[in-house]
Amino acid sequence: TTGAQLGTNTTLAGNIYEGAASVQVQHSNTYDDTYTSGDSAGNTFNIDLSDSTVWIVIKDNGLDVAGSAGAEIVLGDGTDRIGYTAGGSDAVGIPLAEQFLGFKIDVSQAAANPGTADVDHHVFAGTEAGLDQTQVTIVGYGGIHNAKAQGNVANVYFDGIYYLSNSSYALTINGGTVGTPETMTDVAGDDITNGWGMVSNPIADAYYIFGNTEWGDSGATDSYFTATDEQWFLLGDNGGGRPIGAGNHLYRTLAGTGTNSFVLTRVSMVSTGEPGIFDMSAAFETFELEGCVFNNLGAITMPVSGGTSRFANNCIFNNCDQADLQSLVCDSLTFNGTTDANGAIIWDADDNSEQNQDNLTFNSDGTGHAIYINIDTASATTFDIDGYTFDGYARQDGTAGNRVFYINNPSDGDITINVTNTQAINPQAGGTGETISYELAAGTTSTVSIVQSVTVTITAQDVDGNPIEGAKVFLETTGGTDIIPYGVTNASGQVTTSYTGSTPQAVTGYVRKGTSSPLYKSANINDTISATGLSAVITLVSDE
Repeated sequence: TTGAQLGTNTTLAGNIYEGAASVQVQHSNTYDDTYTSGDSAGNTFNIDLSDSTVWIVIKDNGLDVAGSAGAEIVLGDGTDRIGYTAGGSDAVGIPLAEQFLGFKIDVSQAAANPGTADVDHHVFAGTEAGLDQTQVTIVGYGGIHNAKAQGNVANVYFDGIYYLSNSSYALTINGGTVGTPETMTDVAGDDITNGWGMVSNPIADAYYIFGNTEWGDSGATDSYFTATDEQWFLLGDNGGGRPIGAGNHLYRTLAGTGTNSFVLTRVSMVSTGEPGIFDMSAAFETFELEGCVFNNLGAITMPVSGGTSRFANNCIFNNCDQADLQSLVCDSLTFNGTTDANGAIIWDADDNSEQNQDNLTFNSDGTGHAIYINIDTASATTFDIDGYTFDGYARQDGTAGNRVFYINNPSDGDITINVTNTQAINPQAGGTGETISYELAAGTTSTVSIVQSVTVTITAQDVDGNPIEGAKVFLETTGGTDIIPYGVTNASGQVTTSYTGSTPQAVTGYVRKGTSSPLYKSANINDTISATGLSAVITLVSDE
């Protein structure tokens, strides 16, 4: 190493994270750095890091704040040597054992956005603009130390510098069986044993993940991973420091010819900085998400249905990018806002895939659509949904850009959306039109038909509350212009059926002995069929 060096530490175990030794140095309260031009095999290097991420495992007992370039990863090309700020005492990256910290920079992001001198980077030699990130011959650590250097006492220990292409995955989590599954506890323990600096478990059931990660096995080996009641922090920055570049924060499942399983129960994921993109589309034999919460993630892709068990139930998506549920079996999912203006979820080439997804709730954050329909076919297309709730979206004649459906169909085939037991509530102010609304993308002239079907239940009973069997129950719209027959009551005095038509619909209920016989005397109901249906009771005054 070159710079403020003292040498190699092998005696103080508490100052070692990776391997059996660390580099111990002394940094001052002015800009200082320590760097190397040799790799772990003792060879000098010349590396193209222009589209890579670089990590460092560091222990600095006087770390300054990120705004003062507290923790920098140093890159040089022999002429120019620049310290790029990753974090600081207020942005500590990933906390590791023995009070070590992990920091990272996405070199492509740093080169494109070097920021302000002595805040986002510091020039140790040459110029920042002159640094050739395709020919890096120096890497190291630098910044400002809070305390003045005293004597010959080390105050910084660094214990590993790594790099990886931004399109690659730093960590593969595999192994495990149904009886003894792989867990995050196992992975965090392996991180300490092997000195990766990629996963830590600083407290209770909280886990930090610091690099692109994949679950599963691409070969013939089986893998089984499970997690229950955990919080995962997917760090797309340094805990508030420099984020990695857009599209470079990646997670995925990975399947080969073996049997792979991924089972999460009540796991909460929080993505910081650049949103983590999670591609879970691999065809795992078992894929189960139950009661999970996703916060601030990027695009999410689910697998198709199939396998032994593949589903996502009772999950919440808070301020995430668009989710492609594909044909996965889903029940009771909630989407609170979205960062994709086109829609919180997408229906595309997987025609009718939505038939596997019931009881979805979409809560508008004031902008953006709930569902993006993106198809390119000249034929008619039909979608069927059941039990959906849309809260806070614009009416059909209300605000553009915040309606329930956003439809892109350049081939202009007719689109029918069959809506069962579904409601659009608390519409945005403005407009009086239908609340289950849609907007056509530019260039789309499809004819769109939204057909609502709701469940209607009527109970006929006498004044004593006894059910009346064998009575003909029907509904009449306001003004008596239409008669909507519903059949004969059962032993419980009930008739239940589906109503297909516009809602809300004001109706009056009647009971007859037969289809056209005189009315029973009754206290007729006057009620409204809403998007959630109608459940009402007709009480007879007498048995005439």
